[in-house]
Amino acid sequence: QKDILAKALERFGIEVDGERVTIVRLHWRGIVEARCYPFFTLMGQSIGSALLSVEALVKLTPSVFIDTMGCAFTYPVARYGFGCYVGCYVHYPTISTDMLGLVARREETYNNRGFISRSAVLTQCKLVYYRRFAWLYGFVGRCSHAIMCNSSWTKDHIKHIWQINPAVVYPPCNTDNLQTIALAGREQLVISLGQFRPEKNHALQVDAMKQLKDKGFSSVKLAIIGSCRGAGDEARVQAVQDRVKQHGLESTVSLHVNVPWGDLKGKWLKTARAGMHTMWNEHFGINVVEFMAAGVLPIAHNSAGPKEDIVVDWEGKPTGFLATTAEEYAEQIVKVMKMSDAELEAVQRNSRSSVTRFSDLTFQDAFLSSVRNLISWSAPRYREEDQPDECEKEAGVE
Repeated sequence: QKDILAKALERFGIEVDGERVTIVRLHWRGIVEARCYPFFTLMGQSIGSALLSVEALVKLTPSVFIDTMGCAFTYPVARYGFGCYVGCYVHYPTISTDMLGLVARREETYNNRGFISRSAVLTQCKLVYYRRFAWLYGFVGRCSHAIMCNSSWTKDHIKHIWQINPAVVYPPCNTDNLQTIALAGREQLVISLGQFRPEKNHALQVDAMKQLKDKGFSSVKLAIIGSCRGAGDEARVQAVQDRVKQHGLESTVSLHVNVPWGDLKGKWLKTARAGMHTMWNEHFGINVVEFMAAGVLPIAHNSAGPKEDIVVDWEGKPTGFLATTAEEYAEQIVKVMKMSDAELEAVQRNSRSSVTRFSDLTFQDAFLSSVRNLISWSAPRYREEDQPDECEKEAGVE
């Protein structure tokens, strides 16, 4: 417990009184791992999370149960099995209308394998499975008394599938430390930050650098910085390195794994001119906010959180840039690299000032406003039957 709290202080600047925190170790953690369910993964993990919540709630039964992991199938267990008042903070919907659309269009992605997308029969079977799962996901989601989403994009999908109107509460981005980084002294350097996961699409970053090289901008460097969780991530790192070699970019693209926070702030965020983000439908994009706070101009994917909430005009002026294809990313990189010092600083300052929207204090006020009723209802003078039963709402009623 001490190590966990110390890490929270180091990484997020949050000091927590250890006497007020109880951390419960769960031994059934393995039943929610995707590797356990090679087929029907969403359903398997969802049922697994419900079973895991039984272990957790038997070991410690709270008055108020708040989920921040996206485990919606735990809500009816906590509410009706253990009498808890339930709140949730949804970062990413387990299933979305976009996922249904990808399957319907028979597009091959990391969660729609080629042998399925190439088969009309298997595609129809998967659509039936996804639609049934989406209905069930909405049913269990409505078992929460208080529902928050981390972005406008997440809200839109939850509103559609759960048939409710959740509050948008932007995640806390403590950027005070990053805002002390000097804006001047930027090099012809682009960085990217994120775990080496399939959805981060590091291949697109390498392809953008190939486009840049073809345009004659071989002096621009890219540092891909990320963390590895295990053998799967390490294999993805190797795949990115192979792609770099395939494009002949060894002198301009470098990979850096598990970089300490001190080095990230003191070297990479201090010297980079642009930050590249390539994940399609990133629910929010905290790394994009960190770029902006550090004076690194974001070039983010033109979708979801970055498009709708983060890389938007502030006080009528741009805060960064958006792109979708490798060619578009290359064009935006060229635009940033060609900026004069005065032009660069103007966008940097506007971008940095815009991140006040995502401060810790703003999050605290919005989060507490959403869960305040849960705390009140848990008092003895309130009864469960006095509160609305979201689980019994009819579909389409907010």
